[in-house]
Amino acid sequence: MRKRLRLALVLTVAVLFAGVGALVGRSLWQQYQLELARKGLELLPGVSQHIKDFRRVKVDKGRKVWEVAADDAQYFEGDRAVVIRGAVVQWYLTDGRVVGLKGPEGRILLDGRDVSRVELSGGILVSVADYVVHAQHAVYERATERISAQGTVEIAGTGLHVTGDGLEVDVDAQRLVLLRDVVMRLEPSRLKTPGSPDAPL
Repeated sequence: MRKRLRLALVLTVAVLFAGVGALVGRSLWQQYQLELARKGLELLPGVSQHIKDFRRVKVDKGRKVWEVAADDAQYFEGDRAVVIRGAVVQWYLTDGRVVGLKGPEGRILLDGRDVSRVELSGGILVSVADYVVHAQHAVYERATERISAQGTVEIAGTGLHVTGDGLEVDVDAQRLVLLRDVVMRLEPSRLKTPGSPDAPL
């Protein structure tokens, strides 16, 4: 009887050791794979950091000023630049309005901890007040607080569709200016507001 109990105890201890060994081995293997991935990124020329779900926010006196978010980011320390994919940039104005800039890829230039320039390309959406702007490329300059876009630009809003060549957006004033070859189409029935004969243009 004692021999059977001793044998059962030895088998139980052996199974426990095997289980612990398997868990430790799995943990070490995962750490090894993470280390390989990190070293692989370090081998990329000029890349200092590779970040998934990148997010950066500026807060001034408790108020959010701007926010940058991206699905994927690579930070190049020497250039003080962040290459981003799946990017959304938003500016929060003092009156509660928001200006948004969205694009599949681009680059952010940094000045210390602040954003000095944002370049996005590949089908850009700019949201200003009740309007959405479509462009292929867009650039934000902090020095002037402006977003500019070259080439064909489309602006869409309720009852309004405008196309033109080149665009400038004053972020603070939320004012859009099309530079050349402007064509505008209005739908008066959609511009009317309930209780008033016509909406102001």
